[in-house]
Amino acid sequence: MRKFQSSRRGSGQRGFTLIELMISLVLSMAVLIGLSSVYVAVKSAFRFQESTGRLQEDANFALDTIARELRMAGFAGCSGIQTLTVAGVTTRYPGNVLASSNPNTISGPNPLATVESGNAEVTVQPFTSLNFIRGFDSVPSAMFSSGAVPASNGTDSLFFAGGGANTVGVTVEMPSGNSPLTISSNVYGWSGANTMIVSDCNSSSIFEGTVSTSAGVTTIAHDGTGNSADTFTNSYQFGPPITSGASARAGAIVMLAQWNFFYVATRSGSSTPSLYRITFNGISRSNPEELVSNVESMQLHYGENTQVDASGSATLVADEWRSSAATVTDWGRIVAVRVGLMMVSAEDHTSPDVALTTPTLLGQAYSLPTGSSTNRLRKEFSTTVVMRNSVAAR
Repeated sequence: MRKFQSSRRGSGQRGFTLIELMISLVLSMAVLIGLSSVYVAVKSAFRFQESTGRLQEDANFALDTIARELRMAGFAGCSGIQTLTVAGVTTRYPGNVLASSNPNTISGPNPLATVESGNAEVTVQPFTSLNFIRGFDSVPSAMFSSGAVPASNGTDSLFFAGGGANTVGVTVEMPSGNSPLTISSNVYGWSGANTMIVSDCNSSSIFEGTVSTSAGVTTIAHDGTGNSADTFTNSYQFGPPITSGASARAGAIVMLAQWNFFYVATRSGSSTPSLYRITFNGISRSNPEELVSNVESMQLHYGENTQVDASGSATLVADEWRSSAATVTDWGRIVAVRVGLMMVSAEDHTSPDVALTTPTLLGQAYSLPTGSSTNRLRKEFSTTVVMRNSVAAR
């Protein structure tokens, strides 16, 4: 019988050839290049969305802050009070209220007095409809102490004044025009000399008041009203509500007199401007406060009512919109303000997929500030605020 002997070949794996290896490397590189392109595109889109989202968030906060404060402009206890007075001819901001607390960054307790020193209604009677709101086409250098004028690049600024929202009622009729005001309690902790407003919708006065409590009774002395008799206008006597009879009236309330000044300036060392605010809360004036960064410009339009009815009273409609403060004919007739902010990204935006164009601001051509980068995102945000204390029927 014939035998057959079987044999096996070796089972070792065969390696890649050089051509196969090169093809694999080329395919791998193509995949990596595609993935990296996707990564760059996603990262660029994320940066764009992050920048625009931050602009939106900052702009909303800035506009909400301005609008909330601006709605109180002209408030004097009752809607539609145009003028606050102090007995005699020396109607004024009481000067000694801020004598010991004047920051060196803004001049005087009444900032408008330094801008229009020859206007008696500004310097002598600061709480009138002429001064409840004032806009400027730049930041007035006269408002600031020497060497403290901010770098503002010529953007608009806004000043407005009025009574504060925290009010206390007068509980006892004044026996005479120079008697202290009696209130229920010092719920807001007022102390020292305060610039205050008292109003019952028939009469309103601004005065320097000192709050004190004795034997459970809280009173406000008005020994800084501007004349030696320390009496209110025409010896007016404020008191609680009178609900019936010929002398019926609303009860008098007391509040602090306040003002705000908003402007845009560039902080030292920063590459973009910011929105700033200076406030006076009736007791002390703040140093400039940086509210929101990356606010490149603020533009203001003013709604003025120029029409009068048959009786000679002003209508309540903003029939003329002024695009600059210089074109306003009567600040006492401003019934609305349109605020526009140009927001700018903190960094250059280099996405090739986004075409950077210079937008308009409140419908007007916008010019970039000197030295600003053209490769940054810019977006306009705006709001319109009705001066509810100016348009109310009088």
